[in-house]
Amino acid sequence: MLWVALIVVIMVLGLVLAAGHFLLAWAERRGWVYYRSTDRPRPRSLGLFEEIYQPSISHVMDQQVKEETEADQSESGEDV
Repeated sequence: MLWVALIVVIMVLGLVLAAGHFLLAWAERRGWVYYRSTDRPRPRSLGLFEEIYQPSISHVMDQQVKEETEADQSESGEDV
């Protein structure tokens, strides 16, 4: 009888995990969460630490900020 209960628990756990996967995949398609996509935005909170350990990264970060600013301005119609 114990093995039947164990099988039922494993099946329920599998169903819960599958439902969670489909829920997260749906939320990712709507843009609410980053679940499995590889194009996640890099967190800006590591900027100072990256600059300490990799001083050459500062020009890359400056270029990224410049490109984001130009993209925002071109979307809003402002002159660059």
